[in-house]
Amino acid sequence: MCFSATASFAAAGVTTVAGGAAVRATRRPAQLLLAVIPLFFAFHQAAEGFLWRALTQPEHAGWIRPAMFSFLAVAEVVWPFWVPLAIWAQEDDPRRKRILAAVLVLGCALALARAYGLYAWPVSASIVGRHIQYQLSAPYLVRPIGDVCYLLVTVGPPLLSSNRLIRVLGVVVLASFVLAELVFSQTAFSVWCFFAAILSAFIVAALKRRAVPQASESFAA
Repeated sequence: MCFSATASFAAAGVTTVAGGAAVRATRRPAQLLLAVIPLFFAFHQAAEGFLWRALTQPEHAGWIRPAMFSFLAVAEVVWPFWVPLAIWAQEDDPRRKRILAAVLVLGCALALARAYGLYAWPVSASIVGRHIQYQLSAPYLVRPIGDVCYLLVTVGPPLLSSNRLIRVLGVVVLASFVLAELVFSQTAFSVWCFFAAILSAFIVAALKRRAVPQASESFAA
């Protein structure tokens, strides 16, 4: 991931602990959708840690594709639908829930498109400075549109939440995206994912302080 393999594995450890605490703090089945996000990030960052090792140690070169596609599968396919689904499942306000449902539909469509892109076009990863740069070869005109939609479906749902702590998380994640784009333009994707992984520990506070609405009884799948 960004910075080093050590930083990636450290982030994976932190988010594993946070995910375990979040799962223990859940009081409704639907809250699990939110609580497991740090655990997804733990897998995500661990995959990038192994990719770091594979790119820097020739004897581990065989790990490159499995680690790279594990990282990208979560980043490109899982997040676009899981984030809006998790926030939608917590929401009780009917108007916000309808908007989140529309964002979820967009997220599902984007996840399918990104999955096809990973399958149909070449993908590679390389170290640029102290960060990993991913080269995704989807058609040029398609990629910018997809990137705008990606930001909408991953950052938009927390900002739309009626839960104050979740909205704050959305603001901070958006700020980290802007910082990554401004300071680490070539490797912003990897750097932003690292920041978002650490920030996902904020979910624990939302659940432990009973800030997540608990009226939803069904496990929205």
